[in-house]
Amino acid sequence: MTRISIALYCLLFAPLVALAQAPQYAFPPAAAGVTTTSDVEYAKVESTSLAMDVYKPAGSSARRPALIFFNRATGADRKWDFYASWARTAASKGIVGIVPDIRGGSEAADVKLLLAHLQQRAADYGIDSIAVYAASGNVSAALPVLQDPSVTAVKAAVIYYGYANVQQFRLDLPMLFVRAGLDRPALNTGIAELAARAVGQNAPFTLQNYAGGHHGFEAADNNDTTRRVIDDTLTFVLNATSAPYQAALRASLGEATAAGYVQTGKFKEAADEYARMVGARPDDHRLRLAYGEALLGDKQYAAACAELDKLKGKGLGYRDLGLPAAEACMLKGDHAAAVAWLATIPPQYLPASTAQSPRFAPLRDREDFQALFKRQ
Repeated sequence: MTRISIALYCLLFAPLVALAQAPQYAFPPAAAGVTTTSDVEYAKVESTSLAMDVYKPAGSSARRPALIFFNRATGADRKWDFYASWARTAASKGIVGIVPDIRGGSEAADVKLLLAHLQQRAADYGIDSIAVYAASGNVSAALPVLQDPSVTAVKAAVIYYGYANVQQFRLDLPMLFVRAGLDRPALNTGIAELAARAVGQNAPFTLQNYAGGHHGFEAADNNDTTRRVIDDTLTFVLNATSAPYQAALRASLGEATAAGYVQTGKFKEAADEYARMVGARPDDHRLRLAYGEALLGDKQYAAACAELDKLKGKGLGYRDLGLPAAEACMLKGDHAAAVAWLATIPPQYLPASTAQSPRFAPLRDREDFQALFKRQ
C-alpha cells in the first residue's frame, strides 16, 4: 500500500468502522469531577464563528495543561461523543480538555487561531501549557502542523494509529505515538517508517505498541489494556508538559540537535554545533569526544586527531576514544599515532575484528599493528 492509500485508509475507512460498531467506550473511570463549558468562541473568520467545548477539573484553581483534541469537525459534528469522552476523561485526570471546531482544508489556520486564543486567555481557562491529540485520519493533517517549527505553543503531542508524510521532526516537541498492533499491515508499516525517521533524527519520540489493539481501540477494545494505554497517555501529557521536563528538554536541545545531525550524516552541521558548545564547556570531555567524532565524519581528519588527542587520560572508555582517535590520525596520514591509539585499548577490549576491518586496512602491513592482536 502506498503512502497515499495509507492516508486514505485512515481518513475514509477507519472512522466509518468506529461509527458503525456503536461502541462501548473503554475510557478509565473518572478520578474527579468535571465541569463543561460549551460553544465558547475562540475566533471569528469573516462571518464564521469558530467555537470549542472546554472540559475542566471541577473545583480546581490551579493551572493545568490543556489537551486539544484535533478532529476535523464543526458545530454539532464537533460534539461527537468519542471526543467528548476523551475530554471528560482527561479533565478527570487533571488536564483541561479542549474540543474545538477545526475546518477541513483550514486545519493549520484554525489550529493557530486556537493556540493564540488559548495563550491569550490562559489564566481564564486555568492552563499553563498545551498538548495536542490526533488520531486516525486526522493525523495526516495534524502531524505536519505539529512538526512545524513555528508552532512552539504546543509543548507535547499524542498521535494514535495514523500516518502523515513528515520528513523532519522537531527536537523540542516530545511525542507519544501509539500503534495499534492489530491495525492494517500497510498502515503499521508506515508508522514504523515514521518512528525510524524520528528516532534517526534524535527527536524526543516514544512509540507505544498496543499489540492487541485494533484501530480505534478506545471504541473497539473495551478492556483493561485499553484503559491502561489511555492512562499512560494522559500521564505522558502531564509529565511532558511539566516545567521541569520542559526545562530539561531545552537544556539538552543543543546536544540532541548535534547528535541528530550525526545520525543523519550531517557531519558539518554537527561539527559546527559541537564547536559552539565545546567553546562554552571546554571541560566537558564527553562533549569534546562527540565533537572529535563529528570532525572525523566531516573528513576534517587533522582537526579530529588534534581534538581527540586532548582527551588522553580523561577517563573515557578505551574503545570510545581509542577507535575514533586511531582512525582520525590514520586518515590524517599519521599511521604511527594511529597504532599508538589502538595500543591504549587493553587487549580484552580491542575487538579482534579490528585486525581485518576495512576501516584500518592501511595499517595491516605494519608489524606494530599486527602485534596488537598477539597480546595476551
